Amino acid sequence: MLHRPADAYAVWVFWRGPARAFHCWYLNLQAPLRRTRVGFDTLDHELDLWSPDGRGWHRKDEELLEQRVREGRFSADEAAAIRAEAGRLEAELAADGLWWDPAWAAWAPDPAWPLPQLPPGWELA
Repeated sequence: MLHRPADAYAVWVFWRGPARAFHCWYLNLQAPLRRTRVGFDTLDHELDLWSPDGRGWHRKDEELLEQRVREGRFSADEAAAIRAEAGRLEAELAADGLWWDPAWAAWAPDPAWPLPQLPPGWELA
């Protein structure tokens, strides 16, 4: 995932299978990251964008956002702001293309890297 300070979304890349074949770009709409004593927190905004090629973008989970409004998780105004952010991102990507390097789709972690460990008390933060 790529996160930029103050952005209300993160860029994800998805791969498929053990060979890690590129599957899609995914923009996860979320509250901007905020630092905590054990890392970072955010709040998923349910509505997301995805693209198999970085040119044509599709919305995902619009019905889930509506369900969250009915449940009281988001107000109608918050949902409208989330949809507006999705529209802004769609327009920006159509006009300017990707701001991240598409070569990231071929990235793989160094197999020598150790598995990260969560710090004690992470679940209490």
